[in-house]
Amino acid sequence: MRIFVKACVAAAALVTALAPIAHAQTKTANATNAPSAQSAPAAAAPRQAPVFSAYHGVTPGKQTERLNTLRNQGYRPITLTVDNAAAPRYGAVWVQTPGAPWVMYQGMTSNGYQNRFNARVADGYRPTSVSASGSGNAAVFAAIFEKVPGRFTARHDLNADQFAKANANNARRGYMLTALNAYGTANDPRYVAVWAQAPGSWTVTTALSPQEHHQEFLTRTSNGEKPSLITVGPGNTYTAVWVKDDGEKWHEFTDMSSAGYQNRFNNLKERGFLPVKLDAEDGRYGAIWAPAAS
Repeated sequence: MRIFVKACVAAAALVTALAPIAHAQTKTANATNAPSAQSAPAAAAPRQAPVFSAYHGVTPGKQTERLNTLRNQGYRPITLTVDNAAAPRYGAVWVQTPGAPWVMYQGMTSNGYQNRFNARVADGYRPTSVSASGSGNAAVFAAIFEKVPGRFTARHDLNADQFAKANANNARRGYMLTALNAYGTANDPRYVAVWAQAPGSWTVTTALSPQEHHQEFLTRTSNGEKPSLITVGPGNTYTAVWVKDDGEKWHEFTDMSSAGYQNRFNNLKERGFLPVKLDAEDGRYGAIWAPAAS
């Protein structure tokens, strides 16, 4: 088990079958059973939606090309995923907006992630999006680090019991789970996670089947909650973080194929949404969308 703790006081801000999709969930806040497309309140001033770029299922070489191109065009990554450790495939979402300094790493081993973590934390950065795939020494890690203020703690290679205990301990200390990924095997899932000091309550559901996650979704949303993080684990399981719904529109879809994700992406892009959390494991996708003009 790797354990990292750092108190940061650095400078400001931040880090595609069309067959039917099973257990795809969507929610428009404050409009249960209502159409997703709603008019903004009359008094609300229009906001300029950022330009964004997204891709998935690309090779390490293509990922590096996209990184260099988009970085040079003024984009910054907001979410990153890696799948299939034997032949890694990457997905990410980038927005063309200003923000804090950031770095992105891919193709790391567990020890490599540890080393990058140590070096970047010493410079005032912290991981804001983390992903891993595979198990043991063959696991592949990817991460976005950003120079952001605030206290945080991070761990990786946690088994299910260790992950549960870390969540309980950090919740008691006033820390919230802000970055998360499940990897390993179906019989021995592992977790990489980051907790940051933040107000508010939160809970976690761990390694649920698509059907179980769907039922949890229905229960939670009916009680005024929404998912803030979603990760696809080995064996097509889903781990999610749940927080109080703040009233902003959002959508979550799980158990998608690559083509299913692309289909959802295209549809929601036309309606003004972008994926803010994206994850893939064993070829299955999960994502959370938010308004692009947020």
